[in-house]
Amino acid sequence: MLGISLGLSLTFSSGALALKTYYQLPVALAVDAAMEAVNSCQGDGYNVTATVVNHEGLVQAVVRGDGATPHTIENSLYKAFTVITLGPITKQDSTQAIAEKMTPAPLPVGSLPLAPDPLTGINFSTGGLAIKVEDQLIAAIGVSGAPNGNLDQACGIKGIEKIKSRLVP
Repeated sequence: MLGISLGLSLTFSSGALALKTYYQLPVALAVDAAMEAVNSCQGDGYNVTATVVNHEGLVQAVVRGDGATPHTIENSLYKAFTVITLGPITKQDSTQAIAEKMTPAPLPVGSLPLAPDPLTGINFSTGGLAIKVEDQLIAAIGVSGAPNGNLDQACGIKGIEKIKSRLVP
């Protein structure tokens, strides 16, 4: 038994594993992106909240604009979290694209789908966007509070554009 155990141990430890390098969005850039998204929407007459999460889905910045309703805080978080969670799986960079990719084809006549159990923190509403350095997903921004998700998304894009030139490896 000891010989087998030692042999397996040597087999598994003989090859070195390479460490992966991850970029991290500095908090100052997270705040700048969220603030720009909120200011952009506010300039268009929409009271929103913008949330930025890091590559692990943890909150880095939340800016709740003047007059933004309470639900926008949670909703913006869920939009950003959805991009971080499902973006790598679906190879998509926005909640809008993720929702389109995951929408099932029409069912044949007579087939009824069972309602899926909801995943905590997942929201397919338009307004969540990836923040990338090269091809690496480093963070996501979610915006909520405008009359429709396309307006939320437009403000999120402006937030990312504000910091894009500073996203260098």
